[in-house]
Amino acid sequence: MTDEPRSKAIAISENSLEAVEEVAEEARVPSARDLAQDEESRRKLREVCAVLEDQKAQDVVVLDVREQTTVADYFVICNGTSAPHIRSIAEGVQDNLREQAKWRARAEGDANSFWVILDYGDVILHVFDAPMRQFYDLERLWADAPTVESELEQL
Repeated sequence: MTDEPRSKAIAISENSLEAVEEVAEEARVPSARDLAQDEESRRKLREVCAVLEDQKAQDVVVLDVREQTTVADYFVICNGTSAPHIRSIAEGVQDNLREQAKWRARAEGDANSFWVILDYGDVILHVFDAPMRQFYDLERLWADAPTVESELEQL
């Protein structure tokens, strides 16, 4: 007696399992926790964008990087016009988010380096001067990430 029918049955069941897994992944319904985290990220993003508008940050771009990386959900990129302006933008965001929602950032760089990064976990803010932003060109580096216009329009 050969094992041919058995091996065909195994191959069919493996193919069926792959098909079921594909359908399940496509139909995945976000959990309540996923939805709460997404809302928290969007709330944080709105707060950051509101402060950027108040601080007169220039050329604000929001990238939705959820599909590209697990590092963060959103990158916010903007310019300041000088070292004092970059400093006031970064301090304004930190102060506001700390006061409004008790969110604290891990900060890297300073205004004198012409690039400040505020890492809020799911939202990362990059504040550049124009030449440094052009040099690093994060928008090109993350070109696959869609821009988020709705957060900026809601302000």
